[in-house]
Amino acid sequence: MCKFISAIVLALFISSCGLPKFQVEKAAFLDLKKEESSLYSFSVVIYDLKTEKYFYYNDSLLNVPFSPASTFKIPNTLIGLETGILTDSTTKLLQDSMSNLTLKLAFQHSIVPYYQELARRIGKKNMDTYVERFHYGNEKASPELTTFWLNGDLRISALQQIDFLYKIEKQKLGLRSETYQTLMEIFELRRSHPFNIYGKTGWGFQDGKDIGWLVGFAEWGKSRYLFATVMTSPGEAYGKFDFGTKRISLTEAAFQEMFKH
Repeated sequence: MCKFISAIVLALFISSCGLPKFQVEKAAFLDLKKEESSLYSFSVVIYDLKTEKYFYYNDSLLNVPFSPASTFKIPNTLIGLETGILTDSTTKLLQDSMSNLTLKLAFQHSIVPYYQELARRIGKKNMDTYVERFHYGNEKASPELTTFWLNGDLRISALQQIDFLYKIEKQKLGLRSETYQTLMEIFELRRSHPFNIYGKTGWGFQDGKDIGWLVGFAEWGKSRYLFATVMTSPGEAYGKFDFGTKRISLTEAAFQEMFKH
């Protein structure tokens, strides 16, 4: 139907179907002060796809660009599938001791060598093309092809993570339907009553701080949500608390608080 309307009306239509801009005054605040600590800082943003409403805690970090770390496995997977290097969730890329490692296991357990090999096969030209096409973060897939998402120039904010997840949810990246389907099949499911979280973790180091992510999708009954949790912790706090688990518990606490609204 859209192809029959004028270009101007079409442009307005497309823009109206996009992700609504995050505005603090229109979003619902989540009271997570009890989760604060001198050992880390964090922000959470949740987007309700049904009501088109945002829920958040600590907006001061939501627009701050951080290294995506292993959350880049989301676009990396899409690129691998779309270029035909990956065929489905059972694709194996490595040899020797990791020869039985499938895409699904590599994604869920954040196996760096698997995704480095995937990046090599994708190649610099294709990687640059797709990262720019996706408008992923600052779009800087540099300088090294196999490490730019870990310690390179690539940066993305929590709100940009939500925007990218929205494009996946609505299949707005111009990819094959099978590509989206395979990606959704490999997200790790974390059941936390009354909701289910389909997430991807990330853990990196930037400017003397540990950077932690948990981003993805969640379901509660017939409602579906996008979420991004980001946390930072100074290097001297390493080992003083369970950084890996904390990203997950903060996200669960945010959803529990949201369900009170």
